[in-house]
Amino acid sequence: MTIQHRTVDIEAAAKLWRDDLPASQIAKRFGVSRNVIVGLFPWRGDSGKKSRAPGQAKTTRPRKLAPELKREPEIAATAYDAERLQSAKPLHHLSARECCWPLNTGGPYLFCAAETTGRYCRNHHARSLPKKNEGKS
Repeated sequence: MTIQHRTVDIEAAAKLWRDDLPASQIAKRFGVSRNVIVGLFPWRGDSGKKSRAPGQAKTTRPRKLAPELKREPEIAATAYDAERLQSAKPLHHLSARECCWPLNTGGPYLFCAAETTGRYCRNHHARSLPKKNEGKS
């Protein structure tokens, strides 16, 4: 028991606790922190809280539904991808100068790892751009 617990008259505090007096008011009477009082007695749950009068329903705002996400079109593997699988690496093994194009679906994911000056090698960079006639409707 700490010094703060000894300054609290446990029996008097217990009576106030049973009378549903808030822990902060009990603590103020004994000159201790609220946490000391809460630590001395079992949790009351919602029994110590004042309840709302019948008929006073809490109004809730309607939730906005998250927009439905469109699935990205799957990019078909090419012969280049199959060739690159032999030297592919997991993402955490790639350096800043290696292509980070994913070569497979499902784990463990493997990435191209061809030497590059950007994010993707030339082949994958070209595949990442939309075709001229693809974007027009």
